[in-house]
Amino acid sequence: MKFLLIKAMAEAHPYSQFAMALQGALRELGHLAVISDQSAHVSAGAATTEHLVRELQADAYDAVLSFSSFFGSIEMQDGRSFFDAIGVKFVGWQLDHPIYAPQSLTRSLQNRFAVYSNRHHLRYAEAVKLPGRGVILLPGGDLPSDEPREHSARDWGVFIAATYRAEPVRTWEQAADSPGKRLMAGVVDRLLADREASLLDAFNETSAKLRLGARLGVDPDFDAQMRDFLCQPLTYVRNWDRIQIVRALVEAGLPVTICGGGWRQVFGHRDNLAYLEPVDFRDLPRLYGNARVVINLNAGNGGSERAVHAALAGAAVVSDFSRELDGLMGGGEGVAFFNRAKPETAVRVAAGLLEGDRGEILARRGFERVAANGLWRHRAEQLAEFVA
Repeated sequence: MKFLLIKAMAEAHPYSQFAMALQGALRELGHLAVISDQSAHVSAGAATTEHLVRELQADAYDAVLSFSSFFGSIEMQDGRSFFDAIGVKFVGWQLDHPIYAPQSLTRSLQNRFAVYSNRHHLRYAEAVKLPGRGVILLPGGDLPSDEPREHSARDWGVFIAATYRAEPVRTWEQAADSPGKRLMAGVVDRLLADREASLLDAFNETSAKLRLGARLGVDPDFDAQMRDFLCQPLTYVRNWDRIQIVRALVEAGLPVTICGGGWRQVFGHRDNLAYLEPVDFRDLPRLYGNARVVINLNAGNGGSERAVHAALAGAAVVSDFSRELDGLMGGGEGVAFFNRAKPETAVRVAAGLLEGDRGEILARRGFERVAANGLWRHRAEQLAEFVA
């Protein structure tokens, strides 16, 4: 097959790194895979399309792939999808919930091939009746060029790569009482209590409980209107989770190293806590290779690339629950899960892996399982089969 892979972001951005890794994997399988660098034509999430249109008109491809579905909403003057009109399959690979990428929700694209990293994201797309086909694939990784460092020789006990984004504020609490306010509060409470944080279920069940008569998937116009509304509770919950889990680990006295800005103003100086300056996404595997335990955050909403890359770097991965990660790495075997609704469980799980050789055993099995089924080569095989 002949693939055009769109690189819409700067070189160091994860989406660009994934596109280049996937290109190499597709080529190894005998496919023709070309990178189209459109990063110069994307600014603040908006893209100019004429350069990509000319490129696709000049050559024939079987499929165009774009992480986060950038450029997926290009339309002809008659309202048809540009990709449908020229007979090219468009593959949008969503690494986050589709509500954060409105271009992934365009309804004019009929010949859509959508990749999701979480079953609840696919369920949302099916509920709002997006045309096309969908599949669940976690992002891949590459085997390290060097042998991973001995577990016992690693300098850091618990490692976290995350940026502090300020304490989330329940802005809706300042509003006058209304059905919308009660709906927002109920969705947040439902998400906080749900181990897997399904936005679709949180909205529909809260609406039913409040007898509002609203349900996603009934009216496309209503679904579109709800997109911005739904972003607020989901963003609140994922920021709340991040802070509460990191805080629990630090305040429990575990040896924690944090790579990412903002945390020093939260915790100040602590004997059990070390700060690292933010690094390029490309440099994170090197840091994972110096940690015995790596915390993966937001798996319940699709965040899994840290788990995959940390496992390949030989670290023991501790994560909130994800059925997809469980399927790849094996809960209790190659990854240790905590309950994101109960931050104290993250402390208990991480502390246990620092004792004896438990972390080393889990890390070894996690590496084996990801190496067997979680590389970009495996994703390229699955992608080609999905799109064929």
